[in-house]
Amino acid sequence: MLTRIESDELVHLVESGAKGRRYQVVLQPGSCFSFAHGVVAHDDVIGLEEGSTVNSSLGEQLVVLRPTLGEYIAKMRKGSQIIYAKDIAAILSLADIFPGARVLEAGTGSGALTIALLRAVGSEGEVISYDTRREFQEIAEKNIETFFGKVRSAADAHAGKPRLILKEGDVYEGIEEQGLDRVILDVSEPWRALHSVEQALRGGGILVCYNPTVLQIYKLSRRIELRYGRSFRVMGIYEVGVREWEIKGRSMRPQHRAIVHTGFIFVARRLVPMRDGR
Repeated sequence: MLTRIESDELVHLVESGAKGRRYQVVLQPGSCFSFAHGVVAHDDVIGLEEGSTVNSSLGEQLVVLRPTLGEYIAKMRKGSQIIYAKDIAAILSLADIFPGARVLEAGTGSGALTIALLRAVGSEGEVISYDTRREFQEIAEKNIETFFGKVRSAADAHAGKPRLILKEGDVYEGIEEQGLDRVILDVSEPWRALHSVEQALRGGGILVCYNPTVLQIYKLSRRIELRYGRSFRVMGIYEVGVREWEIKGRSMRPQHRAIVHTGFIFVARRLVPMRDGR
């Protein structure tokens, strides 16, 4: 079990104050991290056990932690709007992403969901990610490489890395792969991709579409009802909300702010037509 912080790791330094500001740092021997409350030498962090506290030159206490996936996503470079961590967690569950699965996603965006999918399919799995914009995939590729290469807990857990294929392509025009276990669509008009998904997704496979508006989900549902009722069965439409609570002294109450609607998660299963064609 890896506990000591090593050189070249990406870590978060978290302030001890109520706001708990966190700073993302890649540790290099001889380097320093400077912020409003002083300077922290990287050499003072390297070799510490995760969860230790280090003092800045001005006496500010910082806790040293390896970032979780959600924390990493919140601070990574973004070329496009990312899916919130709360929705990623729900997608992994509702799509039943399992070790060894072959999963296709579109579009890649900044790579937040891609990273989560790679961790979920494990070393025997495969993730194919389509996007029409190469510049987004370049950002995503760097984010993925940084997470698995610099966040040591993730790198060690995936010594045998799952296969990742990044494709500059449009799922509206077709999907080259066949026999996929899962398809995750984060595109503006998912109903236009139903024919492609119909050809690519195996019987019993799961289609998940993520969209922010009611109209998009309505159009998708109607297209399946009118044209693809023999190929897909809608299993559910969901939205996920998160509200934090706090305890102060003898009182416990919810936070005034909450993350409520960010997107709808649409789930369908691929059907196999009956042999008599019905």
